[in-house]
Amino acid sequence: MQTILRWAVRCLAIVSIVASLPASAYLQFTYTSQQLPLTSYLIEEWPQDLFDPPLPPPAFTLSFRAPEQDLSLQPLTHFRAENFAFSLISPDADYIYYPVDIDPTSYGQVSLDRAGMVAGWNLMVQMTELITPDTDMLVHEMSDHQIRISSNSETGDQLTLRFHPTTWHRHWIQLAQLEFTFADISSGNWTIEKVSVPEPRLATLLMVGLLVLLWSRQRNKKALDDGQKQMNHA
Repeated sequence: MQTILRWAVRCLAIVSIVASLPASAYLQFTYTSQQLPLTSYLIEEWPQDLFDPPLPPPAFTLSFRAPEQDLSLQPLTHFRAENFAFSLISPDADYIYYPVDIDPTSYGQVSLDRAGMVAGWNLMVQMTELITPDTDMLVHEMSDHQIRISSNSETGDQLTLRFHPTTWHRHWIQLAQLEFTFADISSGNWTIEKVSVPEPRLATLLMVGLLVLLWSRQRNKKALDDGQKQMNHA
């Protein structure tokens, strides 16, 4: 019984130490645009008259994370975006009918002041159709559907859809390239959330060290007990 209690105390001590370990953190940034009216309509890169009535204005949300930094070191602290996520949030502007694959070359930087407020940003995100086992590769290659997002604290937001419509007439035919651009000089809204992540390497190292110490102590105790027994038999 005493042995069980001793091991229970040891386990509780290990858990308490691991729980009190310092943790790294990252900031989760989320940007939500305003509704963006149609500002440009191109066919094979030639400007066309805008639709009347106009197409429904889309709005989008972009989220990403960046490692936390000490804001007190500089008047402005720059955060480089990682792991973009994107979605349209306008129920009437359903221009994207399939999942998208965000290009790894997409870029994002956000600057925070010492109070933690967003002072400026520059986001450039490129997306294409996500290839799945159900994707018709012939239609996919012919359609060449691309989405480009740019958002800047000085110039506003822009969402561009570029694609080749296709039609079937005994075989697939690629029609003229279309490009719709929705833009607005107004800025959207930011939310920033701090997410703490325990340090797994430090916790693992500490637990291994404690287990080694416990094993060494038990081994030494067993050696002493064996020696004592030998002396008693002698």
